[in-house]
Amino acid sequence: MADIQLQLVLVTPEKTLLDEPVAALRFPLFDGQIGILPGRAPAIGRLGYGELRITTAEQGMRSYFIDGGFVQVRSDTVSILTNRAIRISDIDREAAETQLQRALRMVAATPADMEARAREQQRARRLLALARHTR
Repeated sequence: MADIQLQLVLVTPEKTLLDEPVAALRFPLFDGQIGILPGRAPAIGRLGYGELRITTAEQGMRSYFIDGGFVQVRSDTVSILTNRAIRISDIDREAAETQLQRALRMVAATPADMEARAREQQRARRLLALARHTR
C-alpha cells in the first residue's frame, strides 16, 4: 500500500505549476480544511485561502499559499485550479502586510462591497499568517 500515490495537478491561469506524484495533501476548502490520501472517494469542492501542504517520499513536506479556486479528486488524481499559488518560502512579508492594510482600508457602500472587503481581508490575513509562520 505504501507504493500507492496520488497524482497532484496544480494549475493557475498562467501555467501548470505541479504535475507530480504525492503521498498526501492538505488544503483549505471554503468551509474548512481537508486532507487527501490515496484511495479517497471522488469529490469536488470550492477552495478557500491558505496553505496547501504537500507530502512526498522524495522531498518531504512543501507548502504553498493558494488563493481560492476549485479542487477535483477523481481516482488517484487531485486537480487543484487556483487563482494563485505561491511557495510559502517565496512570500514577500512586506507585500503581504501592505495587502492587508489596503484591504482594511477598503470602503464598503453596498452588501457586495462588504463581501468583497471581507474576502480581501481574509485572503490577506491568511497570506500574512503563512509569511510570519515561516520566518
